Amino acid sequence: NVGPCVLCEEFVFYCLNFIHTVIAMKLKQRLVCGITAFMFTTFVIAYVCVTQGQVYLEGTGLDPENKFRFKLNDVAYAGAADLFRTSNRTDGNKNGILLRRQLDQSISRSGPNKTGSDPDFNNNNNGDKTNHGGELSKSAIKQNKVLNSEYLNRTRLEASSERNISFEPGKEVISVISAIRARPANLPEEGNFYNIPHKYPKFPAVQVANRSKFEALFRNFSASYVVPGQLQKHDHLVRYVRSSGEKKPKIWEEFQLGINRYEVYSFNSSVIDDLLRYLGGTNIKNVDEKSGGTQVKLSLKFLDGGEALMKPWRVPRDYETLPDHFYFSDIERHNAEIAAFHLDRILDFRRVPPVAGRWFNLSSDVYIRADESLRKTFFRSPANNLCFVGHCSYYCESETAVCGKPDTIEGSVAAYLPAFKLSPRKTWKHPWRRSYSKHKSAMWEHDQTYCTRVVMRRHPYNSGRRLLDLMDMSVFDFLIGNMDRHHYETFEHFGNFTYPIHLDHGRAFGKHQSDEISILAPLFQCCIIRKSTYDRLVLLNSDGYKLGDVMRESLSVDLISPVLFEPHYTALNRRLETILRYMDTCFAKADNKTDVLKAEPVFNGYRERVSIDDPADDSDLDDDDADF
Repeated sequence: NVGPCVLCEEFVFYCLNFIHTVIAMKLKQRLVCGITAFMFTTFVIAYVCVTQGQVYLEGTGLDPENKFRFKLNDVAYAGAADLFRTSNRTDGNKNGILLRRQLDQSISRSGPNKTGSDPDFNNNNNGDKTNHGGELSKSAIKQNKVLNSEYLNRTRLEASSERNISFEPGKEVISVISAIRARPANLPEEGNFYNIPHKYPKFPAVQVANRSKFEALFRNFSASYVVPGQLQKHDHLVRYVRSSGEKKPKIWEEFQLGINRYEVYSFNSSVIDDLLRYLGGTNIKNVDEKSGGTQVKLSLKFLDGGEALMKPWRVPRDYETLPDHFYFSDIERHNAEIAAFHLDRILDFRRVPPVAGRWFNLSSDVYIRADESLRKTFFRSPANNLCFVGHCSYYCESETAVCGKPDTIEGSVAAYLPAFKLSPRKTWKHPWRRSYSKHKSAMWEHDQTYCTRVVMRRHPYNSGRRLLDLMDMSVFDFLIGNMDRHHYETFEHFGNFTYPIHLDHGRAFGKHQSDEISILAPLFQCCIIRKSTYDRLVLLNSDGYKLGDVMRESLSVDLISPVLFEPHYTALNRRLETILRYMDTCFAKADNKTDVLKAEPVFNGYRERVSIDDPADDSDLDDDDADF
């Protein structure tokens, strides 16, 4: 494997020998042969040096004296960073086109190159700056979540041992970053032209100096929703069965073991923080496309047996739902799933399974671990980004593909609930479900007596806790702007005296300039709410614990922070004030405030009944909530 300069020397030597050979020929024969050989040699050298330019690996410690040369076909595939230096020649501006000379096989490039030298990047530390030219600085390696991952560093060492390459201790790898891997078979090829720069839209994110309000909220106030002190055997969902050699359950097993009749996880649980870190960084074993639902999502299986649901980045943070789009055709947002979990925890409902943000490399994290069916949907976009479409009802065309930049992408990773066979769940139609039709509306949208005339007369809403749970869900959905609540689920093991699980919030946080008041229909039609929920809302409306500020601080630790577009925090405060105004209206109508603020129902004495609610007729709806 030699470089172009060595090839040039070889050709020159060949030409000299050829000229020496033809000296003995006649003059005309010598001229003809010399001119022919010169033209042929010039053409070959130009082709090798210009069209098939070689790549040099610098700064690796492989060859301290000279630049060690590799043929491009033999250079390992890097899954998280630019593996080679590129020409810095552009058309003179940031939007110029960079022509990179390559061989027929190319290297997949990935990862935001945070050089720290770009003033635009320094002012916008949200990971949306990608630089396809030049070298990475030391600070870039530390700042980049993808480049700094333990998995990629281990991959680099594994690949180097396979190639019998030893990296000298103390050498800083600058041009070649982190990972060296064999190029995945059939990975879509890169083209020659690249649009520069690739980055997410800028937005004025507020920098979080500390999490004082968030920490004070959980330090100074106990759980607003109190769980009975002594749980019975039937109050737990699953029991831990220890495998041979296991001393304690894995972190995802600890989460599932903590699910009970009253909550998905306990108040201020340290297990949840550990689980979020696990979801954001543990090694992936294989990837499958999740069947069902309207939009593409992936099921991840980790090396330790854990599983999670991944929703990829689709639209920028500042994207708002189009005014003419129906709620059931809106595109899903991965960051909405993350923000919904954090808001549910702040409201102290604790009914959303943990969700964390994570950076993915579509080449090394998804493509090489996916099945053949998903691999076939991968392609290179005109912007030379690695994309896939998957198989789903909406937004699974090449025009709406999931694309990396160039193959790095954000995603949400949601922890799975226990397997359905182990803990079956019952699906219920939401009493205030929308029509999911372009031509008709639901009964409750026109009948203001719908709650007292219809809902309160039906089981399980006429006794127990379920109606109050729907009031909580109404408050939660209004705050996040979620109109897509057609069904909800409960664990069959707990009967009807248990909470509805809050699932599938991909269509939330779609609008920040307007509020959908109809989401609050259960609240202002029934005019009841848990006293503990109301007290929590009042607390989060105070200056010391403003909901928007607490949310911003809570989300600041996520790996893809900032998670929300800044105006959404203002919208949360505005919507909370709207809820409290409606509650004041209910207080004014009621004879006594206790008619509106309800105490927590108790399980003792609750009479279990079988509901006549039939959830089977849902063929026109998506089933994203069943994915968990």
